[in-house]
Amino acid sequence: MGLSSLSHFLYTLMLLSQFHHPSHAQQEYIDNAQLLCNRAVSISKGYFCNRIQRSCASFLTFRPQPPYDSPESIASLLGSNASFIASINNVSVTHKFSPDKIVIVPITCSCWGSLFQHIAPYTIRPGDTYFNIANNTYQGLTTCQALDGQNYYDGENLMVGEQLTVPLRCACPSQIQTDDGVAFLLTYLVTWGDSLASIGNLFGADVQSIVAANNVTAEDPIFPFTPLLIPMRSESCSKNPGSLLCSCPNGRYAYELEDGHNCAAQDKRQESFSLKLATILGVGIGMGFLCLAVTGYNMYLRLRKRKDRIHREKFFKQNGGLLLNQGLSCFGSGENSKIFAAEELQKATDNFNQSRILGQGGFGTVYKGMLYDGRIVAIKRSKAIDKSQIQQFINEVVILSQINHRNIVKLLGCCLETEFPILVYEFIPNGTLFHHIHEQDNESSLSWENRLRIACEVAEAVAYMHSAASIPIFHRDIKSSNILLDDKYNAKVSDFGTSKSIPDDKTHLTTLVQGTFGYLDPEYFQSSQFTEKSDVYSFGVVLIELLTGEKPVSFARAEEERNLVAYFIASTKENKLLQILDDRIAKEATKEDIYAVAYLAIRCLRLNSKKRPTMKEVSMVLEGLRHSHRCLDIHEQAQLISDEISEHTVIEVEEESIFSLDLDSVDME
Repeated sequence: MGLSSLSHFLYTLMLLSQFHHPSHAQQEYIDNAQLLCNRAVSISKGYFCNRIQRSCASFLTFRPQPPYDSPESIASLLGSNASFIASINNVSVTHKFSPDKIVIVPITCSCWGSLFQHIAPYTIRPGDTYFNIANNTYQGLTTCQALDGQNYYDGENLMVGEQLTVPLRCACPSQIQTDDGVAFLLTYLVTWGDSLASIGNLFGADVQSIVAANNVTAEDPIFPFTPLLIPMRSESCSKNPGSLLCSCPNGRYAYELEDGHNCAAQDKRQESFSLKLATILGVGIGMGFLCLAVTGYNMYLRLRKRKDRIHREKFFKQNGGLLLNQGLSCFGSGENSKIFAAEELQKATDNFNQSRILGQGGFGTVYKGMLYDGRIVAIKRSKAIDKSQIQQFINEVVILSQINHRNIVKLLGCCLETEFPILVYEFIPNGTLFHHIHEQDNESSLSWENRLRIACEVAEAVAYMHSAASIPIFHRDIKSSNILLDDKYNAKVSDFGTSKSIPDDKTHLTTLVQGTFGYLDPEYFQSSQFTEKSDVYSFGVVLIELLTGEKPVSFARAEEERNLVAYFIASTKENKLLQILDDRIAKEATKEDIYAVAYLAIRCLRLNSKKRPTMKEVSMVLEGLRHSHRCLDIHEQAQLISDEISEHTVIEVEEESIFSLDLDSVDME
């Protein structure tokens, strides 16, 4: 490292120390909390941000171990720069470190949500788990809790070759530390035999500053494989107090780590006049270039800001911003939602990194992200959409802005100032009902109790939309893939792109037929008039999915079984209901419950929509079943089903009409 470069480095550190914003909070020592992956401790996810400060220069320590034993491989693992690592440790880029060497790794530490982190990418290898990655590969620089918070994989069942986002522990100095002369914080990995005194001696830091930085006492134990923050001043060479870097015999500079390693100290009082002159010249020239750079950068920022504002206004109009304002003004303020800045959503998803993708479809891509306040969210980034789809997109925003129900997915906000619009939802971690019923390799994970509760919750949510919302809403696309499940298998109705608000004086919508093959109300298909009973029909299809575990339409089944509705009614008519049930349902559910739900499903599937129950009635029946308020015995239930089936004598006509649908007008999910 040349003298001028050294001067620039020192001057940069001094500048960094000037810009720390006020914060009085020191960080908490993690002790050995990261060794228990199921232990929910907030500090195990990272150090908390200073309230205003967002980023700073920082350093990590790392002990070489194959295949991570050179500046190049360590830089790749830790998301650093190989040249910087080589220079600061006084070696070449390809140098192989010995296992007992402590490598200093420069990084940029940034505030992500409420936590300081440095993000590094990692490709999953055979045998990896979150515990192994955190404590073996990264040696305690991250935790399995932090990995779980940033990624959507099962930490015990990782897929080889997939990309993980690894949050490494780092922190920026607080205002108190900055005022005390601390330039940055180094994250040191404790090893066997370490003590606060020996670590302090290693880095020229006094024990009291380490104690204060980690909120411990001098008597508290410290544990191997845990990170400890070391406050580094602008003068921290242990052999040569008064110098940040130690002078090395070969004319380069490096941090001194222990006796005999890297460099020998040179007393500052014996520095030659030429060295002092070169330092002064280097600082002067550096400041001159800095002034020019700052002036040019400020001009660039002003021009870019103006250009960005023009683009944002253009995209806002293009993506239906005026329609959104109009819709919200008609139906209320939409205070439940907010407008997000594009920068926040980019940072939340690590610039829409592929490792954050939750799912993809014709509408676009859904990413898992973390907002500034630490909330985990699902971010739906639309693909290119034409003007005819803008109305549908804005419609979903307006509809969800008016809804507040525990079983309807919550829209947190949107961003219209990007090329393609973005929606931000609460994150629902357990996938779709469709996945749990139809795409499980083994027996379905859903018990009868869970299925009955899910049906009850979905019915309650749709009933709320029909009769309890401030303005009645028809969902128009109820299906198992639009029902999400949280970590406790609570249901959340989603996807309101085709939903419509209905004025109180209207009972139906006359529209072009839209919907999903297998869930469409036959009466709606024939008349193009969508009523609240059309949603009831679709819900009836979901009920028989829950009972049978079969898809609504499958060309892999025999011809007479392709249409699940027709097959279900025919099997029930022939007293074969118990033979077509999902195996788990047959084992767990009582016959009374099975017949009661089957009877309700058949009522929902009546061809004459006027004879179908309302969603409020459906919700009450299911709620009664959950609490065992049965009024009829099994023989009476069976007789009711038999009577009900007599109303479906034209089922062959229905089946024929369903299979003659214009496939361009429906989805094939």
